[in-house]
Amino acid sequence: MAGVAACTDPPRQPRFPTLGFAHLPPFLFRAQRVDVRSEYSRPNRPPNIEHEMPLAPDRAAGQWAEDRLQANGEGDVVVRFTVHDASVVEKELAVERGLSGLFRSEQAESYHAQLEGTVEIVDTMTGIALAAATAKVWRSQTVSESATINERDSIWFGLVERLITDFDANITTQIETHLSEYLVNRSR
Repeated sequence: MAGVAACTDPPRQPRFPTLGFAHLPPFLFRAQRVDVRSEYSRPNRPPNIEHEMPLAPDRAAGQWAEDRLQANGEGDVVVRFTVHDASVVEKELAVERGLSGLFRSEQAESYHAQLEGTVEIVDTMTGIALAAATAKVWRSQTVSESATINERDSIWFGLVERLITDFDANITTQIETHLSEYLVNRSR
């Protein structure tokens, strides 16, 4: 008797929303332009996993800068945003093996995400930073050993979403504290 093969579609990849900050008022600086750069270079090998994520922290930070930092085209300074760290590191957790381990789903991996960035006001003539605001945030998340690839991607996306939201809150305070004299229509 011939076997009948079931035809099933592979699970659909989750669709993630565009993560942006255009709904928030931008920081408008009295500056010629905004330069965005990254000092962080992805290792692309374990224990780092940001290259496998649907949205890596460095990409989220770049989108944040594009949405929130603006220059009015005036003055003798440039706004420079630099990403210093945008890492996500995976750590294997101990799970119970054997017969008793078959009947439970444990947390198998832990992910530690970190984002550090600086907004500087840089003199165009000398290249010297006149003022700076820095934020460093981190988040962690565990994932169950029974998580599917799509569930893992959703967890990773949520991790980065919370990380960049924390970054936005932290850097906003720092900008308003340390860079207010360079902002148009903002006073402390």
